[in-house]
Amino acid sequence: MKGIRKKLFISYLIIGLIILSMFWLTQVVFINKIYSYYKINQLKNYSEKIVEAINNNDEMLISELIDKSNAQVVAITENNIIIAGNNRGYGRGLGIPEVLLHPTSTVKVVKYEHPFLHIEYLSIVRPFLYSGKPATLIMSIPIAAINDSVNLFKQVFWRIFVVTIAAILFVSIYMSKKFTRPIQILKNAAHQIASGNLDVKINYQEEDELGDLAKSMNTMVKQLSITDKFRKDLIANISHDLKTPLGLIRGYSEMLLDYYGDDKEKREKYLNTVIKETERMSKLVDDVLQLSKLQSGMVEIKEEPIDLEKLIFETLDIFEIQILEKNIEVKLNNLKLKVIADREMIKRAIINIISNAMASMENGGILTITAEPQDKEILIKVSDTGCGIPQKDLEHIFDRYYKGNKSGTGLGLAIVKEILTLHGSKYGIESQEGVGTTFYFTLKAG
Repeated sequence: MKGIRKKLFISYLIIGLIILSMFWLTQVVFINKIYSYYKINQLKNYSEKIVEAINNNDEMLISELIDKSNAQVVAITENNIIIAGNNRGYGRGLGIPEVLLHPTSTVKVVKYEHPFLHIEYLSIVRPFLYSGKPATLIMSIPIAAINDSVNLFKQVFWRIFVVTIAAILFVSIYMSKKFTRPIQILKNAAHQIASGNLDVKINYQEEDELGDLAKSMNTMVKQLSITDKFRKDLIANISHDLKTPLGLIRGYSEMLLDYYGDDKEKREKYLNTVIKETERMSKLVDDVLQLSKLQSGMVEIKEEPIDLEKLIFETLDIFEIQILEKNIEVKLNNLKLKVIADREMIKRAIINIISNAMASMENGGILTITAEPQDKEILIKVSDTGCGIPQKDLEHIFDRYYKGNKSGTGLGLAIVKEILTLHGSKYGIESQEGVGTTFYFTLKAG
């Protein structure tokens, strides 16, 4: 951080010094030329206006312009007759060289020295016609006046220089700290996140790129907190769900080892329990792997046209024994449709949905599967007349490991959610306790 602050400080300092150097060049090195050029143009403008006023015989304007110019002015004919000026003496009274008193063809800028006072003058010599005859307007200012103004500028400059240097240093320090402060905040937050503190909240509200980065980091921390919670839940749930079947498998295995009798019924009971718990463990591991795979972002769906009715029949065949044992009535409506989806993924989703429906109908009921064309989509509904889902559980029904009051791994609908999200499907669930549940989702029409 010190490196960035130092670089910013030096950068601001260099920029300030460059600007100050340019100011120094204009105000100290080239000030004589600049100010002389400015005064020459000023005198030229005044001379043009004075000539116009002379030709208009506007004595008041002539006097006003001469006063404003702060110059020694004389307008003289070729016969050395003074037409206007602020010195009513003869032309030589101003110390103007003889050669300048005669009309010329162009405006000239000349320097001359007063023959007696030895004062240097800068003059504008402008020829013009007065009453149809050649005349000359001469405007002169002492070069010493220009030098005095330049020296005054130089004195003021050095005072400005000192103040400016101080201001540059102050601004450089302030701005380097201002720009590195949010970076320091982000750096400290990153260190805390790296050390495992996921309660960090970056309080930086500026609407700039660093503000956007702070918001992104806050979002990242929030997602990491959620992920960390899921990770802990995953470990806790898997540990719990695996501990029970493992304990049962071990217990019944030990009983089988200790049992030497010929009671076939007990032996089969123990072995069936071991098999059942092994299957439960296998399903849990399979669900965890499936969900992790779906959430990794590495799964690509392979969409193809699917005969919906055939797919539903294949799925129901898996539940044939349960349907018969629980005396469940199955109703199928309008399934002779084609959909576009990944066959194996959608089959897995439908299996999980029907499995939930079957689990809710312990004492029999009706399982209804319908399909409705909607524009370019097919709306599929799976309804049951089971025990229903409490309202407090509905908002969590797609969460991982959320079981409500049911058994199972708690991953079935989380897997369904991931599969349907990959397909870009709209989905949802409606339920009423004691009445039943309807799960619905859409697929592209084939």
